[in-house]
Amino acid sequence: MPRIRFAGSSVGEPWWVVGDVTRQLLEPLGYQVEVLSESGSTKNPRYVGGGKAELGASVIPTIRWAVNGEHLYQGETFAPMRAIGRLVRPAWLGIAVRAELGFTTIEEVAASGYPLRLETHALDTIAAVLPMEVLTHYHLTPDEIAAKGGTTRVIGRGDYRAGDADFIIGNLYLGRTAVTQSWFTATEHQNMRFLELGDDILAQLTANGHGQPGEIPFHLLRGVDRPIKALQQAIDLLIYCPADADEDFVHTLTRLYDTNRGIFFNQSFHMAWDPARAVHTGPLQLHPGAERYYREAGLLQAPEASNSQSAPSEGEL
Repeated sequence: MPRIRFAGSSVGEPWWVVGDVTRQLLEPLGYQVEVLSESGSTKNPRYVGGGKAELGASVIPTIRWAVNGEHLYQGETFAPMRAIGRLVRPAWLGIAVRAELGFTTIEEVAASGYPLRLETHALDTIAAVLPMEVLTHYHLTPDEIAAKGGTTRVIGRGDYRAGDADFIIGNLYLGRTAVTQSWFTATEHQNMRFLELGDDILAQLTANGHGQPGEIPFHLLRGVDRPIKALQQAIDLLIYCPADADEDFVHTLTRLYDTNRGIFFNQSFHMAWDPARAVHTGPLQLHPGAERYYREAGLLQAPEASNSQSAPSEGEL
């Protein structure tokens, strides 16, 4: 029985869910699929590009930073990797402050000198890159908060029932995962006011490829009492593999994904296999097996319409 290792993330988190979908699709064909949970966050490209996994799923920025040697991947090299398909999902950068503090803008928070109890993603992970850019812009970095007597901890590690989180900044998307559960719990047990990003930082984040201006939908969480101007993040998911993966196997897997696309929509977090977007996989080129399937299915029309030419700009991600 062929064994496939799928680089996912913690059990129940988005990348792990994609791996579990892959398991459901491949096992009837005789494959034994192990969805790895230790390959989350920064580690994911190191598994797929380091010979530790035959398949994987991660967000587009993480893969781009890995192949370009940026952020936490400086000085690292990876074996060539190729994409199988792209999954789209809505996601935002959420920013909220404890309402009792009286702040109505991020600028007011920064100017107050209040010793904030900040919660965000672990600073040594790739998930902290975007929040840190925003916190740096507003002079609310962990060091600057500590200088005012405040503290910083990983999102979800506090006791929200005791009201001990003043300021939360982190990924926000539709679904029930560990990340979104922290948002649900915080907003259910504390009165949180969601704050809007200024036009200047939104323009900066857009220019740096993090996404585009958008809105957190009204009533997504308790405290979202109106559409909140926010960054709509460019964190669609890529399913990818080593470049030397067997072409026929990748062709079969791509066909399974596309012809069973409804399975993605019926998971614990919101994602979709959109045939019109699945082929747009920058920064990675399509694997030849995936490209062959997409041409057969009419999703890539002409040989000259290569993946790199058809990939959307960063502003469209």
